[in-house]
Amino acid sequence: MKRFLLWISAICLLAACNSNPTARIRATIESAPDSVVVLQKLNYNRLVPVDTIKTDKAGQFDYKVKLTGNSPYFYYLYLGETPVASVVLLPSDQVTVTVPAEGPFTVEGSEESTLLKQVNEDFTAAAAKLNALVDSIDEFTPVARIKEINADLSKLYVDYKRKAIKHVVTNPKSITSAVVLFQRFSDDLPVFGQETDAILFKTVMDSLSLVYPKSEFLTALRDEVDARARNLELATRIEQASIVSFPELVMPDVDGQLRTLSDLEGQVIILSFWTVGQTEHKMFNVDLMDIYAAYHARGLEVYQVSLDIDKPTWAATVRSQGLPWINVNDGLGVQSPAVSAYNVNHVPSMFVIDRAGNLMATDVFEKDDLTALVKKLL
Repeated sequence: MKRFLLWISAICLLAACNSNPTARIRATIESAPDSVVVLQKLNYNRLVPVDTIKTDKAGQFDYKVKLTGNSPYFYYLYLGETPVASVVLLPSDQVTVTVPAEGPFTVEGSEESTLLKQVNEDFTAAAAKLNALVDSIDEFTPVARIKEINADLSKLYVDYKRKAIKHVVTNPKSITSAVVLFQRFSDDLPVFGQETDAILFKTVMDSLSLVYPKSEFLTALRDEVDARARNLELATRIEQASIVSFPELVMPDVDGQLRTLSDLEGQVIILSFWTVGQTEHKMFNVDLMDIYAAYHARGLEVYQVSLDIDKPTWAATVRSQGLPWINVNDGLGVQSPAVSAYNVNHVPSMFVIDRAGNLMATDVFEKDDLTALVKKLL
């Protein structure tokens, strides 16, 4: 009987071992026939060798990777000290990698790997341009030229950040969005270095928690979100509604005209932050239309800030909804100075400012409650 139980235990153990998730990499490295390729895995923040793989005379190999759990992991192929390809592996992935003798590698069979390749190529190209501009400055560079270069550097940084934000917003459930959020051009220049970027970190963290709840990369995201939340200096003041002489905003409207928030001083102001893709805010706009129609003539004004980076779509939405109040958008998304000025760490957000410039309430989205507050302040 004892021998029978041991045999059953061995069978169960074997079944458990065989049930470990796996993925397969089929690779062709044209410049490496009969060579040794090192497969490395990214464990949290460091690379760990997994195995060495021998290519055949055509530089090919077919390798089955044993995975840890069902979360995505990053794997890298090295020839000596040189990385030649990178992939993201999930259980049952069948990934085909081709590394030509010249030019970048290609990858098929894994959407996450394709996204990672694009992310890395975009970042590498932007970093190269930034470094080239910095290196073009020396002790003989005229002051006027330095100013031009600084302007070019700023534009390159903003343009890349906009592209990075678009990737994160478009792919919040992709592990590559976590990669983008932690990119750094240098130790002193992270792509997402402002405290208000916590909005994006939290969006990705929440999305990845749903699809990959056991991923170790969630720990880094949670730590970052918590740290940034602690550093938002205006949080306590806004929550306690203690702001007097509200922070100034000057932003372009749908016609490109600059609209200044302080021009509304002396009126009751509803300051709203939103994005056009939010269904709940579209519904709120319907209620706000009724309130605005009823009380605008008595001194109510709405200053609505869009955090969309796609300005044409935003402007089209404003016009199609027939929003009659002041609608503004600087195209900087969560990097807009307006986000920092009002400590916006979620959208939609809304602030009600009285005639004296005091912040009286936040996030009053119920129509009856907001109507009662507006009537009281008027």
